[in-house]
Amino acid sequence: MKTIALCFYAIYRPAFYLLVIIDTTLLGLLTIAASYFDPKGNRVHYIGKFWSRLNMLLSGVRVKMIHPEHIDPKRSYIVMSKHQSHYDVWALIGFLPLQLRWVMKMELREIPVFGLGCERMGHIYIDRSHPDRAYKSLEVAGEKIRSGASVVFFPEGTRSTDGNLRPFKKGGFNIALAAGVPILPITVRGSRQVLPKGSGKIMPGTIELVIHEPVLLDGYTTENREELIQRVHQIIEADLKL
Repeated sequence: MKTIALCFYAIYRPAFYLLVIIDTTLLGLLTIAASYFDPKGNRVHYIGKFWSRLNMLLSGVRVKMIHPEHIDPKRSYIVMSKHQSHYDVWALIGFLPLQLRWVMKMELREIPVFGLGCERMGHIYIDRSHPDRAYKSLEVAGEKIRSGASVVFFPEGTRSTDGNLRPFKKGGFNIALAAGVPILPITVRGSRQVLPKGSGKIMPGTIELVIHEPVLLDGYTTENREELIQRVHQIIEADLKL
């Protein structure tokens, strides 16, 4: 029975990609139009949430949240998440009860409709090839936090190919320390099985979002930043299942 289901999914997969292109284009255009009446992106954010949940549904992927009580929807956070798959983005946007703004690589801005839609939604592009521009992008992230949004970082910087947690980069921690907001660590499990890095073979499955208790920044400064980085790394790694 499982073999029959997998064969059906292999046949369906090209149709799914076509549906993603269609819904991304339509909802992207809607986001761009609606953003002129919502410059902060607080309402058009829900278009992104619908887009994420729709594509999860279309691909047969479920999301299970573990310890959602650790999130206070009225607070702002720096969200630090494990990154194994493109599906991490859909899972976090679709199911975290927060106004999320993403720090995204500049190359994504070039994707027609999608790139501009994300910009109008309030997501932040960072040009890693130009340190000065990258620093300004991080300053924009701080402004988003002060306006009440939560900003998401994948502190590994890129997707893990083997599921192991890579060393963390410092940018998100610098923003957290400057803004004085808690870090919300999240362990993502199962997304690598749905769509591994470098593969286009999406498979149905379940993604688990393990929400850890927020890490308060009392006692942390740039001088002991490495201790903070290691603490968050250990928290996320502790609940990781390969």
